[in-house]
Amino acid sequence: MTPAADLSSGMPADRERVVASAPGIPLWAENFMFALYDPALDLGMMFHLGTRPDDWTMWHDQAYLLLPPALLPDEGGIGWMWAYHRTAPGRRPAGSNLAFRCLESFRRWEVTFDGYMLLTPNREMTEGLAREGRHHRVTVSLEAEMLTPAWDLEAAAHVGTARGSMASQGWASEHYQQLYRATGTVTVGSDRAAFTGYGWRDHSRGPRGGQGSAWGGHVTTGAVYPDSGRAWSFSRYWTPEGTISLEAGYVVDGDGRLHQARIVEAPRLRHLILAGEELPVSLEWDGGSLTTSVTTRRSLWMAMTRNLAVGLDLTGPGLMYSISHGPASWDGEAGTVYVERSDFQNAFPEQLRHRED
Repeated sequence: MTPAADLSSGMPADRERVVASAPGIPLWAENFMFALYDPALDLGMMFHLGTRPDDWTMWHDQAYLLLPPALLPDEGGIGWMWAYHRTAPGRRPAGSNLAFRCLESFRRWEVTFDGYMLLTPNREMTEGLAREGRHHRVTVSLEAEMLTPAWDLEAAAHVGTARGSMASQGWASEHYQQLYRATGTVTVGSDRAAFTGYGWRDHSRGPRGGQGSAWGGHVTTGAVYPDSGRAWSFSRYWTPEGTISLEAGYVVDGDGRLHQARIVEAPRLRHLILAGEELPVSLEWDGGSLTTSVTTRRSLWMAMTRNLAVGLDLTGPGLMYSISHGPASWDGEAGTVYVERSDFQNAFPEQLRHRED
């Protein structure tokens, strides 16, 4: 898969950089995320670095590994760590153990982690919130090479295939994302593995947790097909009443061209299933359409009202957050898919609708 010559989609290189001085906007935050999966190892990862909305100099690092039985015996499970760190400007974006480094704007990034994680077996995750216990040394060293053009969600919201706007969101005012291949090494305890996988990354800025539509749920997903060079991705957000506040999507063809796409069908987090769930996906764009299904292989559950603590918490409306990885086919070619979903399990709006419906 050979990426296009220009992957910036017209965005300046400064969009990849960390903001150097406080913007003077209440609850303003900056967030970076890398999520990826190696299908041969059956190993997934999600790394998030962001400033606290109430203190933009304080960086919050969140690191999660979705571990197969080879790295967490019996049924596999989750390795995870949180921390807060007042990171020196020259190291940002970074926290106490996790760091991202831009090597070439919109083309190459480095992801490193060196610390200790709590290992939570899948059985424990499905029974309730994770319990404290022994922590294990984990190191990750990866280089991510971008395969598709960056996609600006705020700009995409203004095209005819999209609905809603970034202005209606309460988690950021600007956001872009990109798909990539990552190679490197992962060490859990004494087990070291070479990693080759594919993933989804984003960068968001703006007020977080303030004004905007109330959070009711979302789905964000993306897939890379390395043999043909094709890819697809989309995002949809809605209110607790089921009104869609923002949705947009795209596909990348075999020549590396990005086409804005309309979401026809997107999966919801209706049931909490660790693996083997079939998630329908359907997109349409000028000159084409795609209908496929993602088969989940490895999943992570988090309680959204507990600041994304690992485990099951169905108290109140039961707002859960799930990350899954697995394959989806396109004309017989297998792609590697990242799926991120949230939904109220106890106050589930059966039908989503657009504002004008």
